[in-house]
Amino acid sequence: MHTRIPVLALLLLLAAASPASAYGKSVEDLVGSFSIEKTIKIASSSECFSSAGAADPLTSPQSGGVGPLADDQPPSVAGFAFLPQQLSVARPQPINLTAHLIDDQAVWAAEAIFSGPRGEEAAALFSALNLTSGTAKDGYYGAKMLLPPSNETGEWHLQNLTLVDREGNRRVLLQEDLQDLGLPTVITVI
Repeated sequence: MHTRIPVLALLLLLAAASPASAYGKSVEDLVGSFSIEKTIKIASSSECFSSAGAADPLTSPQSGGVGPLADDQPPSVAGFAFLPQQLSVARPQPINLTAHLIDDQAVWAAEAIFSGPRGEEAAALFSALNLTSGTAKDGYYGAKMLLPPSNETGEWHLQNLTLVDREGNRRVLLQEDLQDLGLPTVITVI
């Protein structure tokens, strides 16, 4: 709920409520048009008690900036890599992933989801806490991922890489998008 109170009405209200206002300037000294805007969250508002997105690690702390300087652009990927790209089924090991992410304001998180030969999934989360170098606007993020234990060989394909900034703007890049950028998308288990 937004309420606009004209400055004249506000000054008259303050003058009636406070004896100290008698020492201030009179209303006639104001020149021009003024307004004051205040947002009040009512206790029954879903914004106050919302648990939506609580389980989603990509939910940013802020969202919905308004105005000419509002951040409405999602982050971009400048680089993506992982090692090893080939694993032995007999010797499972963690996969180290690195994402070079950029945003005009600040990256919040990213998630890479891989799908295995039988449809199983593995995911790596790059959070703001995983910034290894650079800044929140242009930085390198690290993550580790383990594939689920299996005796099956085959390829794990990157299904998507989801990027989120602090304002909640999202960009979802599919395997084809990353391949078009010349970035790796397949982990081979032999």
